[in-house]
Amino acid sequence: MLLHLARMARQSTGSCMGGGVAANCVGIGIGIGIGRIVEEGIFEEVFVPPAPGDSGTAIGAAAAVHLATTPQLLRGIEGACYLGPSWPSPVIGRNSRPGFRVRQLPSDRAEFLATQFARGQIVGLFQGRVEAGPRALGNRSILASPLSEGVIDRLNATVKFREPFRPFAPVVPEEHAAEYFTLGQAVPFMSMASQVTAKAREQIPAIVHANGTARVQTVRPDQNPMLHAVLTTFAKLTGVPVLINTSLNVKGKPICGTPDMTLDCRTDSGLDALLLEDWWVTK
Repeated sequence: MLLHLARMARQSTGSCMGGGVAANCVGIGIGIGIGRIVEEGIFEEVFVPPAPGDSGTAIGAAAAVHLATTPQLLRGIEGACYLGPSWPSPVIGRNSRPGFRVRQLPSDRAEFLATQFARGQIVGLFQGRVEAGPRALGNRSILASPLSEGVIDRLNATVKFREPFRPFAPVVPEEHAAEYFTLGQAVPFMSMASQVTAKAREQIPAIVHANGTARVQTVRPDQNPMLHAVLTTFAKLTGVPVLINTSLNVKGKPICGTPDMTLDCRTDSGLDALLLEDWWVTK
């Protein structure tokens, strides 16, 4: 049905889809989602915005007000997804939570963080502005190495507290995506499921779902410099430029939008550590 609707849209308007259905990356129950539309080649490229559902109407409303009050078109927001508030200099006291150990990291946080992943650590990352939409895209994420033995079981049982059948998404530098995923286009907002390559099945089976797909996120340096640098350094250490990326929260709680929410998540979950801007928080 989705393929039929996509072909009709292509013939009548030349466009594809938005709204909540565009967030259906795998087509639950029907086996066809946005990734399949890409693979069918109906469009040269399929773009799904970071907040395609009802929550994204706030962005459209803000754009409409802007255009109604100023003659200048909006600039600099094409492809932007980090549109929420930020806390660039949070003060994390050593007594902010009982049992926490806190220290500030030097400027090269990417190398430090990649080293922790190579050692098998599961780390919460809080940096910059909050993502728009339902996906954590590296600013409010829990990241881990897909190479670590038992990492999926640990994430499900002690960090996310969720059902074991649910998949975890991979994040990869855009320039390396074709080595592991067959989609053939950038997916910066984790909005599409892709088939995986034989290399992915061999090297990182932890990110391959039971149906042979992965809901991938691709990253360029200009989109998220920190996340791209972490992936690049992790690849130098391990030979694999892919990390597991899931949202910074536990089951039943929203994605952590503030430092306090993030510290609560660190308290209530089995995270090995938390990087909150330049603060390294462990127990």
